[in-house]
Order: sequence, then C-alpha cells, then structure tokens
Amino acid sequence: MLRVFGNDLAALRRSKGLSVGQLATRLGCHPSYITHVEKGRRLPPASARLRQLVAALGASDEEAARLQQAAIWTFVMSRVESLGYSRPERLLSAATQAYLHREI
Repeated sequence: MLRVFGNDLAALRRSKGLSVGQLATRLGCHPSYITHVEKGRRLPPASARLRQLVAALGASDEEAARLQQAAIWTFVMSRVESLGYSRPERLLSAATQAYLHREI
C-alpha cells in the first residue's frame, strides 16, 4: 500500500526530468529519503513537508492535488493494514459503497 504515493512521486519526478539526487538537493534531504519514500519503505511526508516537496518538484496545482490525495490514501491504508486487515482495499471498497448508498 505504501507504493501508491511512492509510484506517483517517482512518476512526477521523472516527468520533471529530475533524478533522485537532484530532487533531494532541492528538498534539502538525503537521496535515500526520496528512494525510501518512492519504494514504499517510508510513509508519505506530512503536509508541511509535502508542500516543500511539491515546490521542489515545481508541480502544478493539479499535480500537487494528486500527490496529496495519494499521500492521504497511502497513509490511511497503512493504518488500516496496521490494524490487521490483510486486504484493506476490500474494507475501503465496502466503506465507499456504504457511503455512496446511504440514505441520509
């Protein structure tokens, strides 16, 4: 589940023509931080750091919104997994359907 944000980050970084090292320099962090986030070994950054990441990437508003959504999804799913659900996407799907079909 942690790969959702990481995959989006890696794709955006590459689309901007940036290497891991270049992005790390812009962000003021070690390249291994970027690598760990992209490979899903670390949670997405908190909102303040995410804004810094968006600025370092030179991301558009649309790209920034997509990264934020991916960060939220990844964070929530990691928490669901930590509660012991082996297939958190099923839980999310069921919750989404219940929400969409509620009466009030």
